[in-house]
Amino acid sequence: MTRHPIMNDRIVSKMQLRAIYSILAAIASVAAIKSLIWPRWPEVRPLDQQAITEALNAAGLHATPLKPLAAKRNADLATSAVIGYSLDDGLELRLMRGKARKRFNFQTAFLSTLHPELQLKQRQLTAGPPPAAIGLVANQPALQTCLVHESQASEVFAATREDLSALVDQANQSRWRRLRSIVGLQSNRNYECILIQAKNVKDIPKSIERSTWLRILSLLRPALQSESNRSSL
Repeated sequence: MTRHPIMNDRIVSKMQLRAIYSILAAIASVAAIKSLIWPRWPEVRPLDQQAITEALNAAGLHATPLKPLAAKRNADLATSAVIGYSLDDGLELRLMRGKARKRFNFQTAFLSTLHPELQLKQRQLTAGPPPAAIGLVANQPALQTCLVHESQASEVFAATREDLSALVDQANQSRWRRLRSIVGLQSNRNYECILIQAKNVKDIPKSIERSTWLRILSLLRPALQSESNRSSL
């Protein structure tokens, strides 16, 4: 007779355990459905303005910081604050980290949509290298490209969805990246890059010299890759 209470206790315990598992499974199912219907808004880290300023000034560009533009985001796009500099020779430089949730939107034309100061009018693509887009911002000639800081390819700049996505795919082939993805430390694909824009601000509109553009990019590449890698550790 004394065994019945113990057996009943065990039965109750198993029933409670099944109930807990059922509740957890239901919560997980709801969370999975919610992530499909209402996915998390993308997020990005701010740029390290101090490191970028030091890199530009060390190269003799005499970069005078401008007032940053506020970070913005919606369900499909997140941007860092847009940092800017006034450079010699009447140039204005702006940089912004942008992240698209969808691969289809991963291009400079979409990444700049939340900031009128970065939207190119009469936009055209240039053959490069490096690949870039050219157009007008506030009726002044401007050049844009985007740096995929995680890529180790010889060319890390691109402007179109096809080229930027290819750089992201290449970056995800590394063993370390695949391991981080498997354990959930990062997403399978990170559609993020650092948009760089140089604009002429002289009274007389003039195209930006290619040699000046290439010099700016060559100085920014190591600085941006270094600060991004430090931030991701």
